Amino acid sequence: MRMLGTKTSLQSFRWDLIYLQAQLLADDRPGVSALATPIQASLSGLTAQRTALEAAEDQVIAASALLGKRDRRRDVVVIEAGGVARATDKDIYKTLFPKYNPSATAKLGIDAESAELSRILGELAKLPVDHPLRAAYEAALGATEAAVKAASAQSNAAGTALALQRSEIERTKLEVDKKRLETHGQLLVLLKDKDEADSFFRPTTAAPDEAATPDPAAPPAPPAGNKTP
Repeated sequence: MRMLGTKTSLQSFRWDLIYLQAQLLADDRPGVSALATPIQASLSGLTAQRTALEAAEDQVIAASALLGKRDRRRDVVVIEAGGVARATDKDIYKTLFPKYNPSATAKLGIDAESAELSRILGELAKLPVDHPLRAAYEAALGATEAAVKAASAQSNAAGTALALQRSEIERTKLEVDKKRLETHGQLLVLLKDKDEADSFFRPTTAAPDEAATPDPAAPPAPPAGNKTP
């Protein structure tokens, strides 16, 4: 019996527990099959953690898609507002876009573009309320910026949740390994044979359809024809 460790995949942990549970349930010796009950609990817990991990990953992907969508919408409004400013009032255009032109502003990263847009909104707010450029774009730019910030916050929260879930997975793997070790010890007490106790544990971490492939950690089989009579 070997410890799997936190670097081993959840799939391999699951396959190992299924194998161990089946071995325990199939054994008729007193006390052995009873050891399958806590293994089933570990298997259920591992399955729940895997489901939670996939849900957290889904949220990160969805939040990323939303943020990208909101950012592209913001880019469209920035470029449109810049084009109108350049065509109607070159002095205001230079005030709004002193360092980056509208297209370059739209290509900035999420936070960098937000910083530029905050400044642009500040400049628009200095214009008379009835100024055509302010009347046409202040609210639109403000709305797209607010949507980006909300989506960014959602994306950050999803990323944090995923990081926490991954940490929980690590803790679960350690707990499962501990339970495997405890089961091995209980089998030793019941069977008084280490090799017999070891045989209850899956000898490979390979996928089921690769089970015929020799495990690198396993000792080599004796050459054919050299078996002891």
